[in-house]
Amino acid sequence: MALTEKEILRYKHPMGVPGMGIDMQEGLKAARILVVGAGGLGSPILQYLSASGVGVLGIADFGVVMEEDLHRMPLYQMQDIRKHKAKMAASRLWGLNPFTKHYPFLLQVHPGNVGDLIENFDLVLDCSQDAATHLVINDACIIKDKPFIIAEVHNWMSWFGGFNLPLKDNERTASYRCNQELIDEYRNFDAGALGTTHGATAILLANEILKWIAGVSTFAGKLFTYDFLHNTQQIIELSPDMARLEAVRVVGILTAEAYGMELVPEIDD
Repeated sequence: MALTEKEILRYKHPMGVPGMGIDMQEGLKAARILVVGAGGLGSPILQYLSASGVGVLGIADFGVVMEEDLHRMPLYQMQDIRKHKAKMAASRLWGLNPFTKHYPFLLQVHPGNVGDLIENFDLVLDCSQDAATHLVINDACIIKDKPFIIAEVHNWMSWFGGFNLPLKDNERTASYRCNQELIDEYRNFDAGALGTTHGATAILLANEILKWIAGVSTFAGKLFTYDFLHNTQQIIELSPDMARLEAVRVVGILTAEAYGMELVPEIDD
């Protein structure tokens, strides 16, 4: 997808990075990424992806902006309080980069809509921090053969993994279900949240996404964990579980009850 003269001027510095160039920037412009969850983790990731020139960003979130969350959501402002995050994110991001198309989806991602929602996106990024939503997105992406990422931040710890990503031999990497027991060991819901850990994780993950679009990804089939208190990092190889993958393809999307998901009323906006 060719860049306009204004876009070439806007992105001249990232295009000047060795190994990037105009082809990479055009690849970003052609990319279509769905971000589920526009809160503490999703909103800073959206800022960096939009500023980088990703062509289309879908923003799925049914929640509203709350004042006590603004410390980790610098995308929003005081006048956005109690307004829908997806809608306000699209508005703020247009002000950041009008060359990117930002589409808000004011909805809860659930078994009844997930298939249609992810259909036209190249990559799905799950920042919901909700286990049931992780499983719904996992199963839909396996069935639709869509690459996806799941990321979470808890206190000083964060993790993210690249799932169902294509390999050189045309096979796909592990899914979230394949390693759910291992990954869930890093889920910790003790009280408290720091804006800095959310922002730091967002930058790391946005950088990996740009590398993935550029074809130099290092996170396919891997789980990255970060301990920001002790400045330590782990990279864990994830193994596909062929029986679980086949079961998802055979059984299909389950019911909300089977996922343990509590459905919220649809938003009448």
